[in-house]
Amino acid sequence: MKIAIGIGELSGDIFAASLIQYIKSNYPNIEIIGITGPNSFKQGLLSNFNISSLSKRGFFEVLFNLRKLTKFRSKFLDYLNTEKPDIYIGIDAPDFNFFIEKKLKSKNVKVFHYVCPSVWAWRSARVTKFNSYFDHLFTIFFHEKKFLNTLGFKKHTYVGHPLANEIPFKPNYKKALDKLKIDRKRKIVALLPGSRNSEVIWNTKVLIGTAENLAKKNSNLLFLIPVTSKENLIFINKKIYNLNLQNIKIIHGHSHDILNASDIAVIASGTATLEAVFYKTPMVVFYKLSSISYWIFKLLLKSKFISLPNILSGKNIVPELIHKKANVENLSYEIERLLKQSTLRKKQIEEFKKIHKLHMSNTNELICKKLFSK
Repeated sequence: MKIAIGIGELSGDIFAASLIQYIKSNYPNIEIIGITGPNSFKQGLLSNFNISSLSKRGFFEVLFNLRKLTKFRSKFLDYLNTEKPDIYIGIDAPDFNFFIEKKLKSKNVKVFHYVCPSVWAWRSARVTKFNSYFDHLFTIFFHEKKFLNTLGFKKHTYVGHPLANEIPFKPNYKKALDKLKIDRKRKIVALLPGSRNSEVIWNTKVLIGTAENLAKKNSNLLFLIPVTSKENLIFINKKIYNLNLQNIKIIHGHSHDILNASDIAVIASGTATLEAVFYKTPMVVFYKLSSISYWIFKLLLKSKFISLPNILSGKNIVPELIHKKANVENLSYEIERLLKQSTLRKKQIEEFKKIHKLHMSNTNELICKKLFSK
């Protein structure tokens, strides 16, 4: 049997790697092909197709790169038509994967989509087309089951969130500190600009400005910035080279260890916010956009919140700073509030524990049970 996997960004790559590892351990005769990334590559998924070609941010970046993205998708589809997989698993990246899935489904390939698109936040009408794209949907958020059933879509299985299973309910922050070779003499603030190069370019300035501002008031702070590529490492190093900042460390990789070790995290909205939830790290979430992208975003958004912690809890538990509100002054204010007020930190942590429990499951086992059922 041959399984093809399609991913579009780093979060999907993490899910793919976990699933590949499980399949290889329990079904060693299955061949796995598809798009690779740094994590799935470590699990042996070798490919000429890499997520670095797909990781674009925002409406206009996708629009400007549409020709390249379309060309990549066509080449990947040609490759799949040649390889003739028995099963295709599209992981997240719906705007990329739905096209592939529909084409393969029409050729009687068994098609699954893993990670429900955020139809509960925007463009809910997409649910009416799900049956034409794939045979079955694996959802990772607890609230999605009721939402999909209400809209009349029944072909889905809640499998829990892979990271909820991977990250211990009671993380060992001392182990993380040892890995990072950092002592706990200072308060640690994690600064996460995003994983895509475009996010790093867009978000680094305000994060470094915030670190500068807070360092003037409090010399007992240490800022850690995890980066996912050498390109991002070089970019951020250039930004801080002439600033003489002694309290910022840029670390290649180790984003989980950094979240685990930190007292507070400042995160560009995305999957990293959920990782912080599972590590029980209090946070401030921000999301910077161009004015036009923000207008489109506001027009399409149906959810009251933009960050996963708030969406999953249904409450305003973490501060959200969007567009122009995501500035040095506001970020500094929210970070100082969290650092000074233990009640705010405890309130977040208690909600994080509830979210973590709801999303723990035998994810890969549940997926494989469905994949290989007759």
